[in-house]
Amino acid sequence: MKNVFGIIFANYTAEGFGALLSQRTIASLPYGGRYRLIDFPLSNMINSGITTVGVIMPSSYRSLIDHIGSGKEWNLDRKIGGLFILPGTIYGGHNTQESIMLSDLLTNSRYIQRRESETYALIASSNKVYNMDYRPMVEQHIESGKTVTFAFYRDKAGNPRKLETLIVNRDALMTLVNDFASYSHLDLAKLLQKEIPAEDIGRYEFSGYVKNVDSVQDYLEASFDLLDPAVQDEIFRGQRTIYTKTQDEAPTFYGDDAKVDNSLISAGCEIDGTVENCILFRNVKVAKDAVLKNCIVMQHTTIGAGANLENMIMDKYITVNEGVKITGNPEKPMIIRKNAVL
Repeated sequence: MKNVFGIIFANYTAEGFGALLSQRTIASLPYGGRYRLIDFPLSNMINSGITTVGVIMPSSYRSLIDHIGSGKEWNLDRKIGGLFILPGTIYGGHNTQESIMLSDLLTNSRYIQRRESETYALIASSNKVYNMDYRPMVEQHIESGKTVTFAFYRDKAGNPRKLETLIVNRDALMTLVNDFASYSHLDLAKLLQKEIPAEDIGRYEFSGYVKNVDSVQDYLEASFDLLDPAVQDEIFRGQRTIYTKTQDEAPTFYGDDAKVDNSLISAGCEIDGTVENCILFRNVKVAKDAVLKNCIVMQHTTIGAGANLENMIMDKYITVNEGVKITGNPEKPMIIRKNAVL
């Protein structure tokens, strides 16, 4: 895999997330109690032996930079190769049209040009939850002699869906970027499918768990899928670790009155109330007689005594006062912004 370098597109977001994406992009969206969505493509690359990775930044990049830092947690803080922070092309706004834009590659063409010793570029988006070994896909691509190979998966109905992950010959990628510099608004995948002859395009099927996150409903489904032990085992407990920013915390404390059912509770929490079908991030405090049902509660949130909350997504550093009762819609949960006081 030394002849492969990576590019992760984090310069993409979606509408309908409300306060959740007001100051962050989908790539830095908190997930599963301690992770961010960017952790999946980053971990997939390092687990596959790709040690040169460029991450194309969004306009709201602070939370993403804070999370990935120098790439130490992914063993990308190295002298040769390592993590490259690359500028995106959507300034002062969000790219909500395409997840892999040609303009982002044009802006960072020097990053591609300098990879003279690497023959192939593995490109991935950052809005999907999946744990994949890229090596079989790379091997298939090299053996086939194709110019580009697209990965796909099948949904529950068996229909093929794009994984927004592809491997392309570096020289062909540079030619495409230069030839279509005047059409930089185009989507890279669509352009490749249009300009590369059909016989030079390969397909690789990934058969593992995949969840696309393009809406609040997608995010809910991807989050609550983690309450299924089989999904947890496939994503987190196999031989390929999903790495994330380290934040050491004490184990969760469960009081004498705590009642927890079918929930994912992260370290550092204090539970004295009732928690059902919930995902709690680090350092969440649930006071006595408080009830949480079908909620996603992000870190450093305090739930007061006697509060009753249902069908909610709560961002970080929220304070819920005693006795507050709020019930959201199961199909469209209530989203509470960061630092709110209820």
